[in-house]
Amino acid sequence: MEFVKSVPGDDPIVVEGYFAAPPDQVYEAWTDPDTVVKWFGQKPNSLHSASIDLRPGGTWRFLKSKDDDKSIGFEGLYQVIKPAEKLVFSWAHVVAHADGRREETPYSRVEVVFTARGRGTFVRLHHSAISNDQSRRGVGSGWQASFTHLTDTLG
Repeated sequence: MEFVKSVPGDDPIVVEGYFAAPPDQVYEAWTDPDTVVKWFGQKPNSLHSASIDLRPGGTWRFLKSKDDDKSIGFEGLYQVIKPAEKLVFSWAHVVAHADGRREETPYSRVEVVFTARGRGTFVRLHHSAISNDQSRRGVGSGWQASFTHLTDTLG
């Protein structure tokens, strides 16, 4: 199934999918660190760890990899939280080096809306303000894979 609805490289990236689970369960899959590590990323169970402080202004961090020299992942701040309805958060790709240096992309914005449909949930994601075409293509590919794994996780 093709979840990315926008033209590759366009801003915003629009991702849509229907999940055979009620909105509260789908929302929990986005906000529970133990569940996020199962579905987020290019491959299932590919995250090293996830931490979520689910409150306006709270931080989230998804760690893709970590070794003695650096860690690589994503992070941001929650801006809007409406349980089982909507999440809005900032997003940056971050490389943190052991010597304290940090490389991060400019922050972009993610809005996720959860809508009950029949016995399941329709999810619409807008990921906007990503700085360049190549990054938007990569992020779109990542969301496509993640939505596919989320489908499998929610079973």
